[in-house]
Order: sequence, then structure tokens, then C-alpha cells
Amino acid sequence: MATSTDETTKVIITREDIQAAETLVALSRDKRYHPREEDEENSSNKTCEEVDNSEETMMIIKAWNLAKPDPVENIPNNVAYMVEQFSQPIKKQLTVSDVKEDLRRLLLGKDQVNKKMRPLLTDSEIQRLTKGLDVTVYGPENVVQDMTFKMWTKGQPVLTSGWKGFVDACKLKEHCDFLHIWMFRHRETRELCFVIDKTNYSTITKPLAKEISDQIN
Repeated sequence: MATSTDETTKVIITREDIQAAETLVALSRDKRYHPREEDEENSSNKTCEEVDNSEETMMIIKAWNLAKPDPVENIPNNVAYMVEQFSQPIKKQLTVSDVKEDLRRLLLGKDQVNKKMRPLLTDSEIQRLTKGLDVTVYGPENVVQDMTFKMWTKGQPVLTSGWKGFVDACKLKEHCDFLHIWMFRHRETRELCFVIDKTNYSTITKPLAKEISDQIN
């Protein structure tokens, strides 16, 4: 309810009140216009990240995408004849996060896994993917590593657990190493297995530009 002029209490503003108000305004402006250092650093990294969009790299990737390496070349002879069926290969350029020391996992594209590998999985295995499936992974130069194949909470498929040991054994590096990744089932043990083939291009030292990465299928 409105009050009359006579009923209004006179407010006296002291010097201390003014100083306190100025301090609050300054703090508000500082909080509003100055992001945290880590946020600023992350934003800077995203903005400044360089990509490879050279004509030479485009030609290299087109040729690599058409190549059809034989997964059997990376499997011991006593296992090769036990392969029931290979999936179509997932192809990818290794990223910094794939080989970073503290992450220890290989990200696999969700759409690629659903299209190329899911047909080899049983209903029971699909249900258990959130907890993880024990798998054996074969790689170049007779490298064999036990790993876990699983789906993270947002449906992101990964190879984890023993991935870091595989990176070290195969001397995998970001950007310059490109992988073909197959899944197969062992006819006798019924175990799920993976085969990874590596191709190194020393001239490629950055992430691929989108117009080049779109050539990979």
C-alpha cells in the first residue's frame, strides 16, 4: 500500500554504504565478464586448433580409403583359420585423445559400430555392453592384447582397459597413424575379437579438415 509523504522514513546514505556498493558492483562486473582460466584455455584451444586441408593429404586419404588390407595378416596362423566372419572395417585417424596417457581408451564411432559390428553381436552381448565385454585384440607385428569393449552411458563405444598397452606396443601416434579395425568371432571359443591394422603417413601432422575426413567411409 502506498504511503503518504509524512509517513515516509528518511534514508541516510553514509560514505561506508557508498564504498560497499562500489565494491559489490566491481565484484559483479569481474564475475560476469572474466571467465575462469580453464574455460578460457579450452575455448582458445578449440578456436586455434589447426587442421590439414592440403591437396596432398586429400589424395593420400582417398587412396587409403580405397585400400583393402587383409586382416588375416595381423592374426597368428593358429587363430586365422578359427575366424568365423569379419565385420566391415571401421576406419579412423588417431586423435590426441586416443593416445593420451591419462585417457586409455580408443573411441569408435557409434554409427560405424552399429552399422558394421552390431550384426555380429548376440542380443545378450548387446545387453551386456554397458558393463563391458572381454575381447582379444590383434595388431601389427604379432601384438596381442586383452581389452574391454563397452558402451559408455551416452552410447559411445570404446575399447578400453588394455588399450594403453596396445598403444605402447604398436608405437601408435596421433594424426599420422590411420587404423582399419575389424571385429570377428572365434569359431571354437565363441569369443569376440578385434583386429587392428595401422598405416602411417609421416607428412600428416594435424587433424583432417572435414572435407578430407568426409572421404573416409
